[in-house]
Amino acid sequence: MIAAACAAVLAVSTLAAPAAPVDRDRPPCRERVVTVLHEAGFRGESLEIAWAIVMRESHGRNLDESSPWYSGALGIWQIQTSAHADKSWWSRSAMLDPNTQSRIAFRHMTNRGTWWRPWGLTSPHADGIDATAYGSWSSATQYALIWAPFAKYRAAFPNRCRS
Repeated sequence: MIAAACAAVLAVSTLAAPAAPVDRDRPPCRERVVTVLHEAGFRGESLEIAWAIVMRESHGRNLDESSPWYSGALGIWQIQTSAHADKSWWSRSAMLDPNTQSRIAFRHMTNRGTWWRPWGLTSPHADGIDATAYGSWSSATQYALIWAPFAKYRAAFPNRCRS
């Protein structure tokens, strides 16, 4: 009887053991784009938002001037050359390296993962369209080109990559 009671206590205490701490410095999964963004500094909600933006912009591909739909924007983030070429951090080689470009996006363009206006989204949670970012576009165009694809990708963020 005492042995059974001890076994029951041991079983309950084993179940109640605290979970291992989450290592915030380790990428949450092996998905290539998530790993690149995580290594750049994006975490939690900002990692999911950044991933949805990158997937909306380039499907995670490193686009350059030879891309069929080239519009003057480069890399996985599709950073517009004409708008940013005068910045100290801009160079063609930096824009074509997904790791470097993502670190630049984190530090210089998203205010460390809290400002999404360059991609037409509200900040800090990207829970709507920032209509002033693309004011010359109709609301239907903004919805079709900014919000709908972003929302689709945000909902598709890999569950195994949530931290």
